[in-house]
Amino acid sequence: MNNKSRYLWIIFLTGPVLAAFSASVFSFSGESHWLEVRVFSKQSDRAVSGAAVCLGTTARPDQFGAARSNEDGVVRFENLGQKPMPLLATVSRQGFQGRKQLLEPLNQSRVLVMKIASGGGGPECNAAAEPLDNTTSSGLTVDRIDISADSATGESGNVLISVAASGPVNQIRISEQADFAGASWQAYQPAVAHTLSQGKGLKQVHVQVRRFSEVDGASIEVVSAPKKARHRVQ
Repeated sequence: MNNKSRYLWIIFLTGPVLAAFSASVFSFSGESHWLEVRVFSKQSDRAVSGAAVCLGTTARPDQFGAARSNEDGVVRFENLGQKPMPLLATVSRQGFQGRKQLLEPLNQSRVLVMKIASGGGGPECNAAAEPLDNTTSSGLTVDRIDISADSATGESGNVLISVAASGPVNQIRISEQADFAGASWQAYQPAVAHTLSQGKGLKQVHVQVRRFSEVDGASIEVVSAPKKARHRVQ
């Protein structure tokens, strides 16, 4: 067999193998993966609902999405495909210290458990205030918000906020920020006194309620989705 015949014979044998290998690589590179982030309290090991979770890169921490954890502390990022670069997961929640976790390039679906310590500070994820749909599967909602001037104080920025909820609640938080930055939970009352930001004009107020209890050292909460209302300061 001369050299030319030998060369053609090698091509004939290896061609189908290379074609099959190329098809396999193409199929694998297009495979869709998911990443499930589970957020827990470092002190109590209980799930942390309403935590802001971002997935991205060091250059852009929310590049692949940002959401709030559900009542089981879970956020799931779907249809990620293969990511050749390292990924960065960021978790934050009011009352806890924010945390970042650098991950290896994603070449398969996986679950990431992140435990955050109570306190404050640390990195932040700027996910929208609304949690995932199943966070509010209990059906607790804010049905109505009434805002009126608190005439007893004589200050135009002081208001009374009344809330009608779909079920029993014992705590409320109020903020002009959609992410409730700096707002603390306080005892629910038929009319809650609140001071708006300085200046006249239309103010946008965000309200959220919850039913909170502690049983045998474990904290249990049912949280409503935020609801907003407007009030004009004269």
